Amino acid sequence: MSVSGINQLQMLYEPEEDRVFFRVNSTDKKEFRFWLTRGYMILMIKVLREHFDMDPDIVVQDDLIARQAVKSFKQEQAVQDANFKQSFNEEAKELPLGDAAQLAFRLSYRVSEENLHLTIQPKQGEGINLTINRQINSSMMALMQSAAKKADWRLESWFGSTQGSRPHQDVVN
Repeated sequence: MSVSGINQLQMLYEPEEDRVFFRVNSTDKKEFRFWLTRGYMILMIKVLREHFDMDPDIVVQDDLIARQAVKSFKQEQAVQDANFKQSFNEEAKELPLGDAAQLAFRLSYRVSEENLHLTIQPKQGEGINLTINRQINSSMMALMQSAAKKADWRLESWFGSTQGSRPHQDVVN
């Protein structure tokens, strides 16, 4: 199921499940809920990093230090521009995948016109298709990093040293 447009994202570590509860609110007031395991988060991090690294401003840099500097600057700027202060909107009009969160099982993606088209699917049943620009990518990475830190999953090396400011909330608008 394609998400019409991303309005909000939330990632919360749930210790009883030892999973991250991932919620997406769409612009047409639909909410999609998934459980993300540590292994699934690693896959998502790889995909999001690959997409971000394709940024034309990063690719044109001649050396690694320049690429890292541009990447850090762009990620810091994207995270600063995101709104991590607003509470997650609990008034979704529709839960197309049901009330219960689905365990994320399959991850597929493609890059088209600088956007990442990410598909998250459970083992059985319908999943979601998200279109992610580099701004949303940076916000997702920041949320994932915050949740992984709370989980003590020790994924710092997967994120690399390029992430800027971390969110103070678990929600981004």
